[in-house]
Amino acid sequence: MNYMKKYLLILAAVTISLIYGILIGKYEFYPYRILKNIQDNTDERLPIQKKTGDFFQYHYSQSDLENLLSVIPNKIDSIRKELSFKIFGTYTLPEQFPDTIYTIIDKSYNELSNLEKIEQFNIIQKHDIKSIGYIFHPKNSNNELLIYHQGHQGDFIKGKNTIKYFLERGFTIYAFCMPLFGKNNQPMVYREKLGNILFSSHDRLKYLENPIQYFIFPVISMINYAEQKKFNSITMVGLSGGGWTTTLTAAVDSRVNYSFPVAGTYPMFIRFQKPTKNYGDWEQTYPILYSEINYLDMYVMGATGEDRFQMQILNKYDECCFDGDDYKIYADFISSKVKIFKNGSFQVFSDSSHAEHKISQIALTKILDEINSASNRVDGSD
Repeated sequence: MNYMKKYLLILAAVTISLIYGILIGKYEFYPYRILKNIQDNTDERLPIQKKTGDFFQYHYSQSDLENLLSVIPNKIDSIRKELSFKIFGTYTLPEQFPDTIYTIIDKSYNELSNLEKIEQFNIIQKHDIKSIGYIFHPKNSNNELLIYHQGHQGDFIKGKNTIKYFLERGFTIYAFCMPLFGKNNQPMVYREKLGNILFSSHDRLKYLENPIQYFIFPVISMINYAEQKKFNSITMVGLSGGGWTTTLTAAVDSRVNYSFPVAGTYPMFIRFQKPTKNYGDWEQTYPILYSEINYLDMYVMGATGEDRFQMQILNKYDECCFDGDDYKIYADFISSKVKIFKNGSFQVFSDSSHAEHKISQIALTKILDEINSASNRVDGSD
């Protein structure tokens, strides 16, 4: 009898394991991500151009990168205008301001120190797609603006630690969510020949004209507003999809002085090599844009100019995406290209202090140090 019970227990365990294994593969149950990461890391060691399933590796030479890059000193202005056209449908940036700004009370932020007040801004785009964000005003201000942009996790309250860190140091903070996420709405839009579409995910924006504008327009509107405030400088920090937004905004709008995209992008040629981990969301792979002006071009455009630089922060052990050392393929190349412009700089900081998809305390310290160093150089006190 004991033998029979033992046999049945073993049989049940094997059956459950088999069923759960099938569910892991089909529905990506835990520990799918861990197993996939192991596969990805194994694939990274494959010989040049050898393929295994959806993964492959090709060694990109200096010549290959040269062929991918379009931005050079005598073309950067025209390419920036072309980027504006690809995003907004116009060769100049939008001149609109936020529709409304008013003081609010949000108890979720009551514990923040050095907080004088919170204002809410509302920006209404075409098709009633709304962007709702907060302005955090410090009691003691350093007259510096920091734009914080949350990613696909939703509301910018997820970035409270970042907001708190810079608010305590005197920065005014403009906080954003990605369109359709967080505080923003998800409107129903009627399109001819298609019918009613509930805009509940980013990929549905592709059914609208100039779809990338819905990500970038709100930030440009608030930069227009910020110009009236005469800040000493404008810094933009974004995580994940917010890091992607930071990359595009800094590329198209040179009023952003210092940009820090965190766990936000890899060039397309790297994404293609490990797509399960790095390919990204619809807006990050939009062929109408990236086949004309690619990420390498945007890195250069976001880093060059007087009193400007860009530092990508990538989490080396990120559980989500853009991990590892793939940045080494292009980092020195882009840095050298930026130097040709005689001003600006480009760097990559690999954060190995954790294995999460976040902005770490070490990254926050690094960002502040870089801003302060830049401010000292501009003031002539370096």
